[in-house]
Amino acid sequence: MLQKDIIRIAAKNGWKVKIISTERGFSYDFQRRTLGGVPFTFTAELSGYCPGTLVEEILSLVDELNPERLAGELLEASGLTSPTRYFRAVADIDEIRNRAFLLAFDLAEAVETDNFLFDPPNYFWN
Repeated sequence: MLQKDIIRIAAKNGWKVKIISTERGFSYDFQRRTLGGVPFTFTAELSGYCPGTLVEEILSLVDELNPERLAGELLEASGLTSPTRYFRAVADIDEIRNRAFLLAFDLAEAVETDNFLFDPPNYFWN
């Protein structure tokens, strides 16, 4: 799986990606807006040049996201605690959770069908 494949799959699922090279591999900042227009970003790491680790990181985020709890925490921190805002925040977070799951699913499918090892960019070898 190539970097461009990850970017293509992310774009297909409505995510923008920023790739950061680290000593252990690559970090990917996935960005999109919620249904309410609020920016949302999460970071997942690809370690050991194994694309499966990226999928595991995203699925870990999906498992940890609890829309009701997170919406309550966000509204409490902002001081805006009306029921309408709460239910809107829950819907936004649930939609992000679903989109992240679909991203992980598509990436996992690509990893499973890909016969190539992860190909770091050319400058990485110099």
